[in-house]
Amino acid sequence: MGKEKSDKFIRELGAAKPLLVESFAPSAERVSTGETPIAISLIRYTVTYGEKGAPVDYVRLGKMLSTGQYLALSNKPNHPNGGKAFIDFFLGDESMRILAKMGEFVNRKGIHPPLPGADKIQAVEMDDFDANEFKEKTQEFQKIFLK
Repeated sequence: MGKEKSDKFIRELGAAKPLLVESFAPSAERVSTGETPIAISLIRYTVTYGEKGAPVDYVRLGKMLSTGQYLALSNKPNHPNGGKAFIDFFLGDESMRILAKMGEFVNRKGIHPPLPGADKIQAVEMDDFDANEFKEKTQEFQKIFLK
C-alpha cells in the first residue's frame, strides 16, 4: 500500500470513530455476535466463529498481512532430542494441516485454511516494531483514534 496511502487510510479510519477493543480476538467476537457489522481482525477468526455458526466472512484481497511464528531450541536444552522432535513435527505436513484446519495460513504448498479463495491470497508479513517504534506508533494512533 505504501506509506502515503496507509497514512491516509489510518486518518480516514480514525475519522470514522471506530469502536476500539483490546486485540484482534475481541473485534472478531463482536462481529460474530452481531454487535458490530465489520472489524479488522485476523482471518483465522472467520474459521473459528464460522465453525460455531456465526454468519461471518472476510473481504477478499489479493494481499493480506500475516504474522510469522517462530521456533527456537536452546543451545543447552534439558531434552535436546525431544526439542528437535517437536520442531520436526511442527514443521511437518501433519502439523501444517492441523494449523490450516484451524484457519491459519501455513508455508506449505497446497495446504490452505478452509476458507473460500484462501489459495489465492498472497501473505505479506507484517513489520515487527521494537519497543521504541511501538511506543511512537501508540502515541501517533492515540492522537488519531482517541481524539
